[in-house]
Amino acid sequence: MWLRILVVFSLILAPLATGQSQETTTPEHVIGRILDRGLTEGQDSKVLGNTGDAAAVIVTKLVGGRSLSPAQIDLVLIVLNMSFTEVAPGPEAEPRTALFVLRELDLSTNDAQLRGRIAQTRKYVQDEFAKSTKPSLRN
Repeated sequence: MWLRILVVFSLILAPLATGQSQETTTPEHVIGRILDRGLTEGQDSKVLGNTGDAAAVIVTKLVGGRSLSPAQIDLVLIVLNMSFTEVAPGPEAEPRTALFVLRELDLSTNDAQLRGRIAQTRKYVQDEFAKSTKPSLRN
């Protein structure tokens, strides 16, 4: 009996003691948490970094046709900035969906400061895409 209790507690407490999460951290999970709770964690940039346009596709699935508050729009901008950081060459580097999302966000607000942040994100995404298309000087 005591052995069973000890085994159960060790299975429950071992991941907590080693700092391992029992949840799988996927881009979908991270983006959902950021958009739902407004929380970012240190590992988010690692998970989302280099996902590129795939992150924008996830955003469109999660927000659907909802109207977003200025705070939610800022969260979308954070996600897009993280996902295009040093994006690797390939189909996910081309920001088709990201530019669509940014255009829709721009059309959804009259706030000049927010539109400025949207424009900054658009420029950043386009610049990162341009970097990904340049031939590498590394051998």
